[in-house]
Amino acid sequence: MNDKHIDELIDRALREEQELPQGLSDRLEQYIDQLAAEDHQKQAKRVKMRTLYWMTGVAASLLLGIALFFPTESFNPRPTTADTFKSPEEAAAAAQEALAFLSLQLNKGLDQVSDAKGEVEKVNEIVNKQIKEVDTP
Repeated sequence: MNDKHIDELIDRALREEQELPQGLSDRLEQYIDQLAAEDHQKQAKRVKMRTLYWMTGVAASLLLGIALFFPTESFNPRPTTADTFKSPEEAAAAAQEALAFLSLQLNKGLDQVSDAKGEVEKVNEIVNKQIKEVDTP
């Protein structure tokens, strides 16, 4: 039903002056009051939710601000390095040993690269030879 049809029905009922059923007016008022109370409860709930969202946003912003303001280093100081050798001669000997180990490992790696390069060159020679044989009629 549209509003125009409802208005026509109301006008016809008023013109005919029909008698309304007993207690209809009271029941309509109670129903309207009930709907208004439900609407008020829904609106109060929406306001509470908006307030909760707003307060959550403020709390998150404050927490982020505090976290950025106080550096974490003040709570966890960096450990200081300690001397691991009693004399500079021991430290030099250990450093020389570590460098010798590094050099040995590097040389092994370079030898492997050199071997791989030789194998790649052999494969390239075979491939080039096959290509030349196919190209010549």
